[in-house]
Order: sequence, then structure tokens, then C-alpha cells
Amino acid sequence: MPHFDDLSTSELYKRFGKPVEVPIRRVDGKPGGPHAPPHAIYSMNLSMPANEMDNPEIIISDYGTSFIVADTPIPTLHTPALYSPPEDLLNEPIIHPTAADIWTLGVNMYEVLGERPLFETFSWDRDDIIGEMINTLGRPPVRWWNSWLKRSEFFKEDGSWVDDFRRISTPVFRRLPQRLWEMGRGETAQTCEWDVAGGELRALEDFLRAMMTFEPAERPTADQLLGYEYMVKWALPAWERQKRQKSRIVPSL
Repeated sequence: MPHFDDLSTSELYKRFGKPVEVPIRRVDGKPGGPHAPPHAIYSMNLSMPANEMDNPEIIISDYGTSFIVADTPIPTLHTPALYSPPEDLLNEPIIHPTAADIWTLGVNMYEVLGERPLFETFSWDRDDIIGEMINTLGRPPVRWWNSWLKRSEFFKEDGSWVDDFRRISTPVFRRLPQRLWEMGRGETAQTCEWDVAGGELRALEDFLRAMMTFEPAERPTADQLLGYEYMVKWALPAWERQKRQKSRIVPSL
């Protein structure tokens, strides 16, 4: 964070709030020993917009359940349900593991850019997520539509919603274009931060829709994604500008 090391204690508290102490008690109710701390302090909330940070680095971690594709022809995925591809949620063998990664990449990209999940559910229920996928992207292939055991709880045969008194409100279709406009970047062409006139929002929709194609074999590879209009015209140029800005930063002595 800019000038973080130069902040005095009072300035630190003014910017991030004073420490919050929480008393420590034993589970059995007995008094703590002489070496036990009397309280704990919650970690300070250091969240801030990425564009206000000095020279930020993105670190991708947690590869505990990764596998070598060549050695695992039909693997078991351990991806959290909200980011899992439909073939995994609908119990189809994962015969295209890298295509599953591409789906997860698309879901993550929307969340990073929009600061909210693409498939919004009250719980990470797999059937709720499938319903949200269809709500966002349209009807899936026939084999999945017919094999989804709880489909009748969400959709009628013609694809319209089932009226259910258990739902808080009547669901409405929110296709991908609408969700892109709701990403928090402005809801009109005049207020939107995207280059609407230049076609950025449309190119982003094409980019995400390609990654989240229902059929795994039809999703593009990572190399192919680099050639999409959104990458060529907006994402990669922005990355190059960021690199040039970094190179102009002269560290103070």
C-alpha cells in the first residue's frame, strides 16, 4: 500500500480503525493459565481498490488437488461447486479436463471484473447453480436437460420457470448480456466504464460465452483465447500500458 510503512500509529488507526479485542475463554469455563493471552485481536482489514496499490502482484495458489492431465485421463474434480463446469455438476465423466479449467476461468473472470459471482445462489446447492447456469446462458444440451433429476423443480418442459411458493420472489431470466451491464460499471452507455461505443462489452460477452460453452469439446483452448477480440483490443493493450507504467516507477532511496 502507498506509504504504508510511513504511517504513525494514530494515522494507522484513523485509516483502518482501532484494534478490536476479543476476550479468550476456555471451552470448559476454567480460568486461563498464566501463559495464555487474555485476548485476541482481529486481523486488520487491508482491502483497498487494486488501482490504489503500489506495484501489486497476483499470486495463484492452492494446487493441492491438481493433477497431470496425461496421467489422469478421467479425473475427479475438486473444484468448488460455484465454479465447477456443468459436466461435473451433472455427473458426466471429465474427458476434457483442460476444457473444465476454461469454464472455471470464465466464471472467475466475471467475478474479478464484476466484483460479484456470476451464478448467485443463496446456498452452494448444485441444483440451484445448474438453474442459474441455464438462467444465464440458456438451455443446455438435450442429454443434460433430460438427465437433470431436479429439473422439474426449476423449469417447465418448455423452459419457463416453475412457480414455487418456497422461493422468496418469482425468478426472472437474467441472461449474460444483462449480467454484464449489472457488473457495477454503470448501467447506461453514458455512465458505463467499458468502451461501449468501441464494442468492448460485446467483445467481453463473446469472450466469456466462448469459455462457458456448455459442450466441453467446443470451448476454446487458452492459446485460442489470446486471439479473441477482447484480448487483442482491450485486455492485452491494458496489460502493456500497466507494464510501461511499472517501468517508469523509480524507487526512492
